[in-house]
This record gives sequence, C-alpha cells and structure tokens, in this order.
Amino acid sequence: MTLHHRSRAANLAALAVTGIALSVAVSACSSSTPSTASATSKATARATATAKPSESTKPASGAVGAETPEQANAEVAKAITAQIAAAAVPGTKGKALREAAYVDQALAAATAQGKLVSTLTAAQKADLALSPTDPVVLAVSRSAAYPRVILAKATFAGSGSPALVTLVTPGADTAYRIASIARMLPSATVGKFDAVTVGSAPIGDASGLAVAPDALLAAYSAALAYPAPAAAEGPFTEDAFFAAVRKGAADQAASLGSAVTLKQTHAPAGVVAALRAATGQGAYVVAVIERKDSLTEKTANALTPSKAFTILSGKSVINKSAVLSTYEFVVFHIPASGKATVVAAAEQLYAASGT
Repeated sequence: MTLHHRSRAANLAALAVTGIALSVAVSACSSSTPSTASATSKATARATATAKPSESTKPASGAVGAETPEQANAEVAKAITAQIAAAAVPGTKGKALREAAYVDQALAAATAQGKLVSTLTAAQKADLALSPTDPVVLAVSRSAAYPRVILAKATFAGSGSPALVTLVTPGADTAYRIASIARMLPSATVGKFDAVTVGSAPIGDASGLAVAPDALLAAYSAALAYPAPAAAEGPFTEDAFFAAVRKGAADQAASLGSAVTLKQTHAPAGVVAALRAATGQGAYVVAVIERKDSLTEKTANALTPSKAFTILSGKSVINKSAVLSTYEFVVFHIPASGKATVVAAAEQLYAASGT
C-alpha cells in the first residue's frame, strides 16, 4: 500500500493500494481455506504451538512422522495444484477454488488478492501461482495425532523465487490446506529437520531455545509500529522485510506532509506452526501479524480512494479517515542461543474501510 499526496490546488491526494508488495522481493501470500475449517485450523495453530515436546530434542525411539514421505509429497502436490487453480480466478468459481486451497488468514488474503487482480501488473499476475515443479517437503508433525502440519519449500511460477509453504489439517476428515505462503528473503536459508519418517517435534515449552515463540512474535510486531517506538534491544535481528515495512511507513508519512496523519500498528494474529529443527539447529515458527494503517485527514478532502481501496471498502469517497488492514506472514528461525531471524515473509492487503 502506498499513499501519494499533492497540494489542494493539485486536487490533493490519491490513496493508492497495490495489495501485493514490498520492494524487498516479498510478495503477497496466495492463501486461504473454507469457513467450515476455520475454527478447527485455529485449534491446529494452538496445538502446534503448545504441545509438549519429547524430553530430548533427538527423536524418541519409535518416533513416527504424521505422514510417510510419499503421503507428505502427495499432500503438498495436491495443495499446490489447488493453489494454482485458484490463483487470479475471480467470482464464484474463484471463491470455491480458494476455499479448497486455503485456510484462515491465508484464505482472507487470497480472497482479497482475487478481488484485486485487476489492479495488478502483468508481472504480479504471473507470480501469483506457485510452480508445480519439484516442491520439497521439509518437515511434518511427529506422531499420528491431530492437528498436523507439513512445511514445504516451493517456487513461484513467474519469478522462480523460493517460498515456504505451510499446510495444516485439524482432523482426519479435513484435507490439508495452505495456512501460509511466505517468500524467502534474500540470502536466507532453512536448516535441517528430523527425517519425515520420524517427524519434527513441536516447540512445546520452548526449552533449549533463545526465546519463546509468543514473546518473539510480540516483540517483533511491536517494533514494526509507526511512529517508530524507542530503540530497544530485541530478541531478533532486523531483516529485509522489517526494514522495508519500516521504510515504507516512513516514506508514506513523509509524502503525506501535514495534510494527513499516519499511524501503523502490528499485532500478533497467531502461530500457524512451531516445529523443532534437527538437534542443535533450534526451531522454526510460522506466524501471522495483522497490520493496520490508520490515515486521518487534517486538511479536508486530502484523501482520494484508489480503485483497489474502493474494491475492498465499497467507498468512492473519503471524508475524514481510512483504515487499511494487511496480513503479514512471517517465518522465524529461533536458535538455541542468540537472536532469532526471519527467513521468509509476505504481505497482503485484505480489507479497507473509510469514513
């Protein structure tokens, strides 16, 4: 989302919402799932984040992955096929396809993305879908219990950029659906997990890790705010996504000048998956952050909605204020000691309102 401001003599400002976007090669997450699975997938997130791990980070004797390698590969291929079918398809047909591919915030993001297809560039449209070529299963949940998670690496069809894809299922009667797609950041890598045959343990009480997932997510979210909070030592290393979000807010506020005030908040919106990596390699956490950009006019008629804003809000006139809501999908690596890092991230504007 970008905002441009001109003087009143030049018809004042235009509110431009792109929907997909940070210039750090972070793209929108094509994600989503059916409303019938929404409540249960939230239970998936809670269970994944809080279940107790085995006493050792090494696989317990007899540990078994939730899916066999063959089953995990098949589930990932099925989910990517569904994601490809849903990408950029508008209307009722697109709605049904997206509900078959995504869940929770990923579904909300993909639904908005489908509405905003007409506002995208050709390059953005070409990069909405994942490639079906050679996705790699990185990790699956340990044990046959539900809920279950699969973490995979794939690429975007248009650019070939790598992405981390998280699939979840709350029960045997519900198919795996995509809960997050996050583009890997420049130079980022993902370490090793225990073999799919034995599965990856949940983080549980976070013993042996530098920081607990909830504390990390809260600190990272708070540090992203605009106006920027006072500098403080946090449990994470600033990354390309963090820098782009902070710079985007500052640039936007500067372009508004004195006509409009901008307040940007970031709040934790849940942990999708939290799995321990191989012994000595820490853990990986897939999470969602909700960003709200609140714009308030100081000068009358300083904001003019763009096509994208009007599509999402239903408003063609802004008299006083506008609020834009964005989901940020982030994948953290938490080491045994030291700072956590973000290895993949994506954002998607999913709602807008105005008065």
